[in-house]
Amino acid sequence: MPHHVPLRAGDPKRVGRYRLTGRLDGMPSEDPIFIGVAPDGTSVSVSLIGGDWARDGAARDRFAAEAAVAKRVPPFCAARVLDAGLDGDIAYLVSEYIGGQSLLELVAENGVRPGQELEGLAIGMATGLASVHQAGLVHGSFGPQHVILPPEGPPHVVEFGITPPYGSATPSADMFAWAQTVVFAATGHPPAGHRDLDFLPDRVREPVQQCLELDSPERPAARAVLQFLLGEGSPRAGVLAEGSRRAARLATAPGLPVATPASVPAAAGPSGGASDRPAAPYLSQPSTPGARPADRAPAGSRHSAAAAAAGQHDRAQQRRSSGRNQVPRSRRPALWVIGAGAVVAIVLVALLIVHLVGGGQPNHGQLSANTNRPASTRPTPDATAPSAGQSPTTSAVFAGTWSGPVTQPPTTYTVTITLREGQSSGTIAYSGADFSCSGDLNLTSETSTTLTMSQGIVVGQKTCSNGTVTVTVSGTDAISFSFKSSPPAVGTLTRS
Repeated sequence: MPHHVPLRAGDPKRVGRYRLTGRLDGMPSEDPIFIGVAPDGTSVSVSLIGGDWARDGAARDRFAAEAAVAKRVPPFCAARVLDAGLDGDIAYLVSEYIGGQSLLELVAENGVRPGQELEGLAIGMATGLASVHQAGLVHGSFGPQHVILPPEGPPHVVEFGITPPYGSATPSADMFAWAQTVVFAATGHPPAGHRDLDFLPDRVREPVQQCLELDSPERPAARAVLQFLLGEGSPRAGVLAEGSRRAARLATAPGLPVATPASVPAAAGPSGGASDRPAAPYLSQPSTPGARPADRAPAGSRHSAAAAAAGQHDRAQQRRSSGRNQVPRSRRPALWVIGAGAVVAIVLVALLIVHLVGGGQPNHGQLSANTNRPASTRPTPDATAPSAGQSPTTSAVFAGTWSGPVTQPPTTYTVTITLREGQSSGTIAYSGADFSCSGDLNLTSETSTTLTMSQGIVVGQKTCSNGTVTVTVSGTDAISFSFKSSPPAVGTLTRS
């Protein structure tokens, strides 16, 4: 299991602006992961990225561009990418350090997670993946080892990639892995049959069934799953912000022991400790080996995943030979069953599929399919943007990152807003001499010169409050900012 260890002989003492204080050991990674200290004294995770990112100007430009995209992942249940750079021939990524246990550790040491806590975990993991997918990225190797449970707040997804979907690493594969991880949290093992779904809360069971049983083109997208779990089509504060809040509210303090369900094997060994468990009983993704390409760098990481993988030629050849059987192959006993239960699991899985096809469960039309190939009988919202007509969207004049001083007597602080063209939501962050907070913006109305948005604070709720933000074009690359309060907060923001 992950733990801090001292730096080894030959390890760098500093990378870029960051002083390295130790390693994170115990995770399967070919690239070293360090604990570092930023110039402002905060703890960060520093991953040294393998590959040829520094080999020439084109590779360096690509690394800079893709790292910039990773920084735009909304900070809702996903570890933020703070910085990236090249130190000589070394490419590195810096992300916020998320302290706490992984879900894999928690289940191994304290047993499975019940009802309300399990629902919070499902919502938090879906929120984190929806945040990653909204930025146009994909996790690529999601599993319980990539879910960190801090002492306070919602679960966080870590180790997502900085490159767009590639080969078998797709948003749809992430959602298959999400469903496996939810079942793992409820039972202590990957899905092995119909009975495992009985341990899921009613509202969680439906999207898990669909993500496990539907083929990739029909599998629900992360945002659609999250909306279903929340039970709200368009929460006032935004889907991602509401998902983060709901997950935090439903979570209980990590580390509390919970009894394992009867007749369901626990993840931990007889002593309840991690050391008695098989080294790698959990396979997280329905794809051929080597889903992450060799130059696919992890981001948002407390613990970095292995970057090495099989070549693109091998993956293409495997896809050509497998055809439509690629996703069903992932449901074979080798991925779903531990030990001697393989034959029984095949029968149970077959019965589950027959049951679903026969209409024994609620209508799959309640969830939107993945947008890779939407079904004609269902709505098809994009995983990264609301459907047309549901809400106003950001026009090009407001797209970008805006920052500047804002005054709310008697104080002045800095506000940063990020908006993307064609989207109905954005992010906002406040920083002052003695406080900081951040949240989600959800557009409520738009004209050619003015945007009105609902603000929902996620981080720093005791310091900042929800409310209404209005921005108005005031010049070239400048907008006037106003937050409705008493007294109001006003200022001018410029485009970065």
